[in-house]
Amino acid sequence: MGVFDQYSIGTSAMRAFRLGMNIAGYNVANANTPGFSRRRVELGTMATIAVPGGYAGMGVDVESLHRIRDPFLDFAVRRESTRFGFDSSRAEVLGGLEPALGEVDSAALRASISSFFDSLENLAIQPDDSAIRQDVVSAASYMASTIRQVDGFIGESRRNADDKAVEQVDRINEVLSRLSRLNLEVTGLEAGGQEASDVRDQRDRLLDELSQMIPVRAVEQDNGQVSVFLEGSGDTLLAGTSAHPLEIGRDADGLARILVDRSGERVDLTDTLRGGALGGYLAARDEHLTSYREQLDLLAATLIEEFNAVHRGAYDQAGDTGRNLFEPDPPGDNAAAAIRVNAEILDDPTKLGTADAAGEPGNNVAVLAMLDLRTAGISGLSGLTFTGYAADVIANVGRDLAAADAATEASEVIVGSLELKRQSVSAVSLDEEAANLARWQQSFEAAARFLQTVNRVTETALNLIPG
Repeated sequence: MGVFDQYSIGTSAMRAFRLGMNIAGYNVANANTPGFSRRRVELGTMATIAVPGGYAGMGVDVESLHRIRDPFLDFAVRRESTRFGFDSSRAEVLGGLEPALGEVDSAALRASISSFFDSLENLAIQPDDSAIRQDVVSAASYMASTIRQVDGFIGESRRNADDKAVEQVDRINEVLSRLSRLNLEVTGLEAGGQEASDVRDQRDRLLDELSQMIPVRAVEQDNGQVSVFLEGSGDTLLAGTSAHPLEIGRDADGLARILVDRSGERVDLTDTLRGGALGGYLAARDEHLTSYREQLDLLAATLIEEFNAVHRGAYDQAGDTGRNLFEPDPPGDNAAAAIRVNAEILDDPTKLGTADAAGEPGNNVAVLAMLDLRTAGISGLSGLTFTGYAADVIANVGRDLAAADAATEASEVIVGSLELKRQSVSAVSLDEEAANLARWQQSFEAAARFLQTVNRVTETALNLIPG
């Protein structure tokens, strides 16, 4: 082994150990950078050479510089993030209904129906009292107004959920576009022999975000690029550097429909997307809120039908009969948005029917018949009373919200636990990096002393050569 071989050993060691110190410092500098994966230097021996008596090494070589990442933990975190996104967005929408609906016992919807029946009880005592008649008309109008307000709030909540879903689609498409550019950067850097860990970190952060918005499966290809597929349908959202964005269509009500381009055909995935924040908003809009609105429509329609059936046979103070108490009749598909007191009665409470015969102002038989509806189990309402059914509507919202909140808390705990495991693998430990830095420093100093020793020996040898 010649003297220059010894210099090669020393300089290769100093280069490798200096790189180790740089990487340790880089890790420390990014200890608080979101999504940063710690880096590690992998060393290996350089090729050996033949020497008298055997073989001798020529130094140390940097075999690789890689980031520490566990693909299985990435998959687990993203899978649970999808569930968390679904649960939290659903709870967000349902939680917005509480201010309008209130608690079961104090809900305005239930209270307005009770107040209407209370006013009928007073009318049964004095059916010819004009002030009490006005109170009944006002109570009926307030009840109808409350039903319309609740329906309007549910409709507004559906539109808000729809807006949130559209925002999610816009963000999903933006993330897909950025991922396609990062895929190009990864292959460009690594094909040129450069290190692309920082770009890969950016890409992983975006994949984490994407997974919380929509259920996807990410697959890394041999060239380092990532392809993204939609779970369930298998539609490709990202293939290398080509993003395939989601599209927005509109239904007859103006609500968004989520579409994908499948070989030139636009396929509607709205009813099957039930994961991630996007799926949560769609589920709240199309399942929960639609169900509450249908229940409210049934309540309003049944009120119209049952009270009108009695009131049409009742006689008012002028002896007229055949008039509806509520409009419209028939109720139609969206009765909760349309229910109102008959305009004639609203303008003139004397047209409120109370008797079962003409010319008997003190006759309260029709009022008593309407009062019987207070305790009657209505077949159209699954045998419940009007107030019982209204309470059931409110309770359904409460139960759904409680379930969504519980699911959100559970999924948040799971995501947090998995994230801690991932951080234990990928995140920077300052204590560990301090130890690594000391180790690299000591190794660097030892290599420097080795070179100093080689240098002195070389000088001594040269001085022994006769001039």
